[in-house]
Amino acid sequence: MKIQLSKVQSMDKVEMAVAALQNFIIEGGLKPGTELPSENEMANQIGVSKFSMREALRVAQSQGLIEISQGRRTKVADLSMKPAAGIMNLLMKRSKYLLLELTEARRSLEISIVRLAALRRTDEQVEAMARTIADMEANRDDLLFCVDKDIEFHEILAQATKNRVFELINESIGEILRESRKETMRISGVEMPIFEHQEILSAIKKKDPDKAVECMGLHLDTAESNLKALNEEG
Repeated sequence: MKIQLSKVQSMDKVEMAVAALQNFIIEGGLKPGTELPSENEMANQIGVSKFSMREALRVAQSQGLIEISQGRRTKVADLSMKPAAGIMNLLMKRSKYLLLELTEARRSLEISIVRLAALRRTDEQVEAMARTIADMEANRDDLLFCVDKDIEFHEILAQATKNRVFELINESIGEILRESRKETMRISGVEMPIFEHQEILSAIKKKDPDKAVECMGLHLDTAESNLKALNEEG
């Protein structure tokens, strides 16, 4: 049965058009990359003006629901936590203590990730994590490069769980913690994260989840300690 966009009855045309678009994509089971009807077609099906439809598309884009490209048909977006990350990043800038709270909450997440990664990782993922460490070792004086490689290491860990939810949550946290990683690495240097990543990787390579959890716990202890030191400085 062909699913069509439903007409709206509310005065708030933009809000209802967004809801209709969400239902159309979710109930239709539309996969990322699927092209949507033209703006005019969607406006006619829903029963709103072109202006309301255009505003609704902008809202849906900000929610990470669709991708809009100049001169191309609007497409269903891939799963992403970037919209949520943007909101959280704004909150981080408004409160230096919230970043420390996030790090505390991150402990449960990272512990679960590293345990599953130790059990499910592939040889290719082990090699990829080893490359991030080698890159950090070879570029110790390039702080921003090392921060990027630190983030990449944790991204591969999340991928190794074979759990898409962990990947999405990690994606949202990764960008938020970029600034904190830069500051904490500036204080402690890159030697400590390199060493701690090596310890984590060694446990994962041996498929030893308990040891991997222990090493991740120590890694997070370091991050938390550095953030507390930063807050005291501020």
